Amino acid sequence: MFFKRILPLVCIIQSILFGGVTGKVSGRVIDVSSGEPLIGANVMLLETTFGSATDTEGYYHILNVPPGFYDLKVNMIGYAQKTVTGIRVEIDLTAVIDVNLTVEAIEGQMITVQANQKLVKVDVASSQKSISSEQILEMPVSSVSEVVGLSAGVSGLSVRGGGNNETQFMVDGLVLNDERTSEPTTGIPLSAVQDISLQTGGFGAEYRNARSGVINVVTKEGSKDSYSGSISFRQSAPGQKHFGLSPYDAESFWFKPYLDNEVCWTGTNNGYWDEYEQRQYPSFDGWNSISEQTLTDDDPNNDLTPAGAQKLFSWEHRLNGAIESPDINIDAGFGGPVPFISSRFGDLRFYFSTLREQDMYLYEVSSPGLYRRSYLLKLTSDLSEMSKLVYSFYSGKMEGTTLSRGGGTSIMNDVWDLASQVNSSGFTMPWRLYTNEYWSPTEVNNQTHGLKYSRFLNNNSFYDITLKIDSKNYITGHGERRDTVATYSIFGSGDNEWVADEAPVGFFGGPLFSVEGRLAFGGAISTSRDSSKVNTFTIKGAYTKQVNNNHQLKTGGEFVMSKLDLKYGSQNEFLPSGNYWSLMDVNPYRLSFFIQDKLEYKGFVAIAGLNLDIINPNGSWYNVDVYEDDFFSSNYTSSAEDNFDKEELNPQISLSPRLAISHPITESSKLYFNYGHYQQMPVAQDLYRVRRGFSEEVLTIGDPSLPMANTIAYEIGYDQSFFDSYLIHLSAYYKDISDQQDYTRFISANSKVNYSKLTANSYEDIRGFEFEFSKVRGKWLTGFTNFEYRVNTSGYYGLGRYYENPSDQRNYELNNEKQSKPRPIPRIKSVLDFHTPLDFGPQIAGQYFLGDWHLNLIGRWSAGGWFTYNPNNVPGIEYNVQYKNNHNLDLKFSKIFQIGNINLKLYADIFNVLNTKTFSGYGFEDGFDYNYYMQSLHLPEKISSELGYNYFVGDDRPGDVRKEGTEFIPMEWVSDVMFIDNPSERPIYYDNASDSFKQWTEEGGWTSVNQSFYDQVIRNKQYIDMPNQLYYVFLNPRDLFIGINISYDF
Repeated sequence: MFFKRILPLVCIIQSILFGGVTGKVSGRVIDVSSGEPLIGANVMLLETTFGSATDTEGYYHILNVPPGFYDLKVNMIGYAQKTVTGIRVEIDLTAVIDVNLTVEAIEGQMITVQANQKLVKVDVASSQKSISSEQILEMPVSSVSEVVGLSAGVSGLSVRGGGNNETQFMVDGLVLNDERTSEPTTGIPLSAVQDISLQTGGFGAEYRNARSGVINVVTKEGSKDSYSGSISFRQSAPGQKHFGLSPYDAESFWFKPYLDNEVCWTGTNNGYWDEYEQRQYPSFDGWNSISEQTLTDDDPNNDLTPAGAQKLFSWEHRLNGAIESPDINIDAGFGGPVPFISSRFGDLRFYFSTLREQDMYLYEVSSPGLYRRSYLLKLTSDLSEMSKLVYSFYSGKMEGTTLSRGGGTSIMNDVWDLASQVNSSGFTMPWRLYTNEYWSPTEVNNQTHGLKYSRFLNNNSFYDITLKIDSKNYITGHGERRDTVATYSIFGSGDNEWVADEAPVGFFGGPLFSVEGRLAFGGAISTSRDSSKVNTFTIKGAYTKQVNNNHQLKTGGEFVMSKLDLKYGSQNEFLPSGNYWSLMDVNPYRLSFFIQDKLEYKGFVAIAGLNLDIINPNGSWYNVDVYEDDFFSSNYTSSAEDNFDKEELNPQISLSPRLAISHPITESSKLYFNYGHYQQMPVAQDLYRVRRGFSEEVLTIGDPSLPMANTIAYEIGYDQSFFDSYLIHLSAYYKDISDQQDYTRFISANSKVNYSKLTANSYEDIRGFEFEFSKVRGKWLTGFTNFEYRVNTSGYYGLGRYYENPSDQRNYELNNEKQSKPRPIPRIKSVLDFHTPLDFGPQIAGQYFLGDWHLNLIGRWSAGGWFTYNPNNVPGIEYNVQYKNNHNLDLKFSKIFQIGNINLKLYADIFNVLNTKTFSGYGFEDGFDYNYYMQSLHLPEKISSELGYNYFVGDDRPGDVRKEGTEFIPMEWVSDVMFIDNPSERPIYYDNASDSFKQWTEEGGWTSVNQSFYDQVIRNKQYIDMPNQLYYVFLNPRDLFIGINISYDF
């Protein structure tokens, strides 16, 4: 039914968009003696069907060339044949190869030369980078996001301060952004990658529904007459993904009060621990107190001795989430002619690749780690010399643990995700650490089928048509239910035997707590639910024509229709009053058309384009008052749904002009500028959502009539090459962003209506500067270093809340902060490849054992992030404190052995090779713990003097820590030590009355602090009160992966 509805719309589309996945080879052929152009010379790319002939001015153009390396042959009667080798073709770019022919002196004379392509690409008028499969092979990376994340302005898939969902991710021209969330669907096997094009600004009119950047991956195509492939396996040993003590150790934060014999029986306040030790751990009254409670209540079945209560505690906390499995990555690809039938079906060839990843979490939760599997198949057939058909199939499966407690698509990806969830998370913190069911397990399955038809009309024009079908299914729910029938002996025997079920293992919907009362292994756990399905049909393509030597015209359009059947929410079996659901079944569609002209002159290259977007929600939406009780409050009943007014939603139409200009100054330098409007739809799952609570009250509501988010971007840049090996790239950019989605709250006078509505009031300004220095060619060293400086300013128009009560509205508007102005965070990244030449050293048994060694270094430096610390709410303080700068170094060793047609590569990837500790900002028990840490720091005078508490001056910054292995020596500011009722022997007191540092001992009373002891405390920063959960303060210790890669060609 879904596809029947869209067929009429498909039929009316005549010209359709296709994102660039090919490049162009152009140039001029002249007589070397006279300088005159040669007319009718044949120009061919060897081992392909691509070719052209020179025109009346000697120019040629070879269009629609897949990225890669090629050899170009030029023939003309009376002239020596010439072959130019090693020509690099890149996505969306022109490889300019001019050829000089000499008169044939000897019959059959052939000349071969190496291509000498310029490092400065004159037809690039933006920040664009091409990364080949050969370059990827030398990097310690395992995913496309890690590859592009090394570029300036890019972090993961986030480009120049934009969200991941503002970046368009394409594979062979097929957009793989989720129609539900706009998030990129990655997981492409690197063994399949031929080339990656990254555009961080100024992308052309053919790219739509993207505002920050475009990542364009072109995969390998199987050979017509031979088989080739590769398989890569790498693994790291199981181990902690954090520094320090394990949270499952008896001495750790959550265990020591219950297991340390000095305090566990009579309580943490029994006098053995001083007040400073007590605040490092949870408060506990002791097992004697717990035993007394069980003996004096009305239930004779729960009577426990203190020792029995402790044994039961140990059983209930027996789950050890320490990682016991390795991280594994297996990436394999294989391709060639399809056996038996290749020649009968246009040299039918294939390339199949697969990726399997096992990436363990910080500790085991409902899933011990994140598991990814993906498959990619590409079938190619030359239907004729002028046409080609390509079928692509991509399938992926991801299993892990959801970050959400209320449905939705978020999933734990790395150690930072999980560490953030046990930071100042209140009374549920032990639930998150010592059960495996606090978060729900989740699974996401996706499939994409693509069919692309390409046809040359002549040497100067071709068109592409592509059909694509996507499906994505989400499965989130609780894990296996707990077996409450089987019992286990905990202690005792006979009538005195104490038994328990398998808790905390397994899901249990009812309320159930551990013996000391802190750990819940039932009730409000695994509440997230998601059974959504998304199906999308796309038809798109483009027509490209080389009008003349100076103009390349491209035009096209796109039609996308989606079926969003979304059902997700929160389900608490014990307290259903907290349940809420988001349900929607909608079929929006959109159209886009573009036209683009690429003007190429010797001193001037320009790309001008215009994009037309039409989006249609394809339905109706509520037309009710924002405070309507019967719709928004618990007065609502589903039977009254038809009584509420709805109005048909109108299509939205928008135009997006794009302009990019490149001005070559010399053969080795250029200036460029680009400007463009970039529009993007709001996130679909928010746009059509009506989320109601258990009592049918609206909690969140969308608005399908919202305008598309709009980014107006400007960029100016300069490229300079020198010595034919080095390249400098400078760029400055500005992005003016408006109509971004946000939420506005509406509250009625009687407070029965209280909900958040999706609005488009958010704006943002992003300004930045980037510098990159590259050594592109080198016998012993290649690589690059880049620097990024960016400033973001964000806010919203209007108000964040609207109260029906005028008095409440006035009070709110007095404190309505509209704009956030964080300070910049400069970043530096560096990738260096030290390598020996292939034939370096002596040859032994056919091998150069000293040749083809690679040592890759990837360094990162970042200034510390700015944040606001204002514990006493002093007016006017914002972004006043900065974390310490951080740095990291990764390393890769590799050696390749060539054995016939097989290349064997052995390698080791070492992440955080220096074992650098970087302060995570996590590990705090609560706000008190956070303030103890912050106020123990000796911050600079200009910061501390504004914060409203007594302080010590120094040069500390958040991220500074006490020297490992040293005792905590607090430093306390007091007006007069003589007025302290119960002084402690541990601290150093600053006595304001005498302007001196004092210590207290029971034997000697008050004495001045020994200077050498004071200097030691200051030097070791022993005064810093560390976060209580020390195990997650520093993440990602040194990690070693051992790997092997085998590539073959036969």
